[in-house]
Amino acid sequence: MRRALFSLLWMLILSISMRDVGYAQAPSTPPTLPTMKPEQRGLMVFQQVCSSCHSIQFVHYGDMSALQPSRTALKNWAQQHHAKIDEPIASPYPNVAVGKAANGGDYPPDLSHITRTIKGGPDYIRNVLTGYRPTPPDITLAPNTYYNPVALTHHHHFKMRPPLHDDMMSFPDGTKATIPQMAADVTNFLQWVDDPHRTTRHFIGTAVLLYLLVFSTILFTLWRVIQKEEG
Repeated sequence: MRRALFSLLWMLILSISMRDVGYAQAPSTPPTLPTMKPEQRGLMVFQQVCSSCHSIQFVHYGDMSALQPSRTALKNWAQQHHAKIDEPIASPYPNVAVGKAANGGDYPPDLSHITRTIKGGPDYIRNVLTGYRPTPPDITLAPNTYYNPVALTHHHHFKMRPPLHDDMMSFPDGTKATIPQMAADVTNFLQWVDDPHRTTRHFIGTAVLLYLLVFSTILFTLWRVIQKEEG
């Protein structure tokens, strides 16, 4: 009886001590952030910024499933633009006249192949997005134009307002949304858009080559066997 009482008392003291020092409560671990590729962050920049003016009509909303695994999210995005998931990512403007009126007289170009067709390629696009500067005192700009020394190497007047601003969005992977970061990411995205099925084609091409190699080896082996039997 005495031994049982002693054991009960010891367990009571031990439980009180553990509660006091917080031993029973495991330390919380910070949540693990998702890993994102640059083109995945670039898709977010396009969705939240560029798509308000530009199209990428040579790809469909469904093509973005390679970057955005959630089909529901893609359907919602398509519905916001009054489209279906198997339809092209068209211009937000109903016609060219409306697009020009909303952008100081210039119609925003389609960006499907912009990284391949524009002079200077991806570097030029990245530098334009980060190249806006205050207008020098000795320069007078026309109405609805913006001072961008990089863009002015291609244009007499540049009418695209600065689209990117620091901390204008939050990336799920914790990457800070600075202007240079967003410019680099959306440029990577546009490079991917230029040929979104490249990886799939390379995979299929490699698989076909391996199949032909194996099939040729089998045929050659059979031919050698037949030659030996006939000889």
